[in-house]
Order: sequence, then C-alpha cells, then structure tokens
Amino acid sequence: MAGAKSLLEIGSRCGYTLVDLAREMPRGARVVSVDLPDAEGWNDAISAQAIVHLRSNIELLRAEGYDAALIEGDSHTKAVLERVKAMGPYDIVFIDGDHSYEGVLQDWIDYGPLGRIVMFHDIREPQPPEWMGLGVWRLWRELKEELPAEEFLA
Repeated sequence: MAGAKSLLEIGSRCGYTLVDLAREMPRGARVVSVDLPDAEGWNDAISAQAIVHLRSNIELLRAEGYDAALIEGDSHTKAVLERVKAMGPYDIVFIDGDHSYEGVLQDWIDYGPLGRIVMFHDIREPQPPEWMGLGVWRLWRELKEELPAEEFLA
C-alpha cells in the first residue's frame, strides 16, 4: 500500500477492514466504501447492526482526516458504478462484496479497471463444511494465470 492515496472497497460490511486499510494511507486520502445493507446471505446477529457500524467507521475516518464516503447500494447497478467512477480512479480497489463467481466477476469487470492495484478477499477454494457457494477462488485462479499477481493466504 506504499504510496497509495485512494482506496475503494466493494463490500465493507462493518467497515473494520476499511479502517485498517485506510490507516495505511496518509491523512487526506480518499476512501470510498460500497455496501449493500441487509444483503441476502448475511442473516446473522451482526448483519442487523453492520450498517450502523459501517456508518460509524466512515464518520471515524472523516474525523481522522480522511476523505471518506459511503455509497449504500448494489455494486452491480449502473447508478452505483457511475457514482464510484465519478470519485475515481483509485490506487487500490479491494473487492469483497458478492462472493459468487458471477458476482465477483462482475465487480472485477466494473471496478477492476478503476484501480492501479486490485485485491480480492476469500481466494482460497472452500472445503466442506464451509460455504461451497463461494466463487472468488474460481475467478482468482483464472486471473492469476493471465495477469501479474501476488497471493497471500492466511
């Protein structure tokens, strides 16, 4: 993240990773979050409060001197994409939204070109009893064969 001054995160949920990534950049950096509150599949105890935490974390970043913005909506809609493009380009795009193959592919097509560096979350192939609907690993496997890539698994 050295030298980065702008960050876009697709799928911030509570915003804790967004805050951690932002704090690796200098104050004044542009930080944009796109998130869909109450997205299907996040029906656990955290989900009901996720947007409250995310909004609070955006305010925290603003108070710390970051140019932080939250776009609430579906990353796959034209309206959201146009708002994100108007605030770009970005040094870093972190894609962590829709984890289906089709969803992450669409986010890659729409938002990948806006970033100098693109990062993905959940790139490891799931194993039972994990959620087998996770499709990020399939796209990652395809991309790392075609493009320069670094992989970090933890």
